[in-house]
Amino acid sequence: MKNMKNILATLALLVALTSCYDDFRLDYEYSSVAFSNADGGSNEPGVLWRTVVKGEGLKLDAGIYLSGILDNSTDRWADFELDPTLLDGTDYTLLPSQYYTLSNNSRFVIPAGEIVGTVGVTLDSIAFLNDPLTAKRNYAIPFSLVATSEDSILSTQSTQILVIKYINQYEGYYNQTGSFKTLSQNESTLLNSGNIKNVLTANTIVLDSVETNGSMHLLGADYKMKMLINADNTVSLEYSPNLNADNSPKNIALDAIVSSSYVAPWNSEEAVKSGTDPVSSAFTDQILSWGNYGAPSGPGAENWIEYDFGSNFSISRSEVYWAADGGGVLFPNRSYIMYWNLDTEAWEILYSNNVVNGVSVSEADYGVIDIGNEPDRYNVTSFDNITTNKLRIYATPPNEFIGIHEWKVWGVPAPTGYETAPIATIVENGENTFDPETGTFTLNYRVNYNLEDLNVEEYYTDVSTTLVWRNRIRDGVNEWRR
Repeated sequence: MKNMKNILATLALLVALTSCYDDFRLDYEYSSVAFSNADGGSNEPGVLWRTVVKGEGLKLDAGIYLSGILDNSTDRWADFELDPTLLDGTDYTLLPSQYYTLSNNSRFVIPAGEIVGTVGVTLDSIAFLNDPLTAKRNYAIPFSLVATSEDSILSTQSTQILVIKYINQYEGYYNQTGSFKTLSQNESTLLNSGNIKNVLTANTIVLDSVETNGSMHLLGADYKMKMLINADNTVSLEYSPNLNADNSPKNIALDAIVSSSYVAPWNSEEAVKSGTDPVSSAFTDQILSWGNYGAPSGPGAENWIEYDFGSNFSISRSEVYWAADGGGVLFPNRSYIMYWNLDTEAWEILYSNNVVNGVSVSEADYGVIDIGNEPDRYNVTSFDNITTNKLRIYATPPNEFIGIHEWKVWGVPAPTGYETAPIATIVENGENTFDPETGTFTLNYRVNYNLEDLNVEEYYTDVSTTLVWRNRIRDGVNEWRR
């Protein structure tokens, strides 16, 4: 009897489990169609980025999926229209109709046994590839579902903006190895040499041209290099300035270390690099200024304030806003700038390019070029791009003391080695080829520098490297070299 109860209990459990499984396997009451919510890296709802590769086929699929049906036993469909209004307010433009054809101009078909229906998009190899805008994410096909054989179209995924661009087969990341040597212009002196080992990226410009983020090393922000792969697999090279790089002079005082011969207890050395422009030379709030009232050297003595920039800069301008209270702190009757000479390791007078506050002057006017003492304004002195890491202002007041509200110094980082100087041109200097079997560039070129503003003798760098294609990222998917 006990065994019989156990058997009945087991049968009851099997029935219950079978019933649960049937519930799991049954279709939902309603079926629906929708576009996928995949975005291909766009991070925009309803926008799918897709990329085709020149030389690897100019075809792709647009698609929808079926939900609510576990086992699709019949053909199903969803009709669509192209709706250009979906592009209103976006950064995308309607892909011209002559650039592509669709395998079906109005209907997605989901075949029996499948849950995905597609429409093929074939791009015209001439019209599409010869439009330079197609190498960027500019053009899109805007799909909108309008009818279906199913119970509904999922309202939140009833449209899709399919954004299409192309890349060439040379785009991707490259492992670079090679060597360089830097020579004086007459080839008589080897100034520097070394090995190169890094990773470069190459991005499609148009057709069979790519642009790398640098050439012999990853400086990226200040130069690029164009490579055109010719029909015979030779490679043409060209220097490409980085038009997005901001190499303009900056107020480098903001990050400098400040010191002085003396600062009054109620003043601050740091105040001169506050980044705030004064409204007058008056002491409206003494903590916002530097002053040397009470300096041990006494009234009327020469004192100084210094910037240490921490690294080398090529400076082009100084702007000093003097502070005065009409009594113990007065405007200087003599002031000048000295710079730390990196070669002699000594302080030297910094002569201007003979323009102070917009007026041409001569050294005879001051003996030393004075930096001006006008009230309620910046006193501006321009320089011929002196390279240094430290500056000092020396100032002498008439029988009293001196003060400064703000001191700006404008400059750009100075090259730290021969090969980091601004580039003028890149020229071919030997064989430059691409091997399609191994995905390898063999490059030999010469880098010529723009050295006019650096006051150094002319030199150049010869480079020999190989770049081996490693991987690329396409629509958010990492594709590695086989």
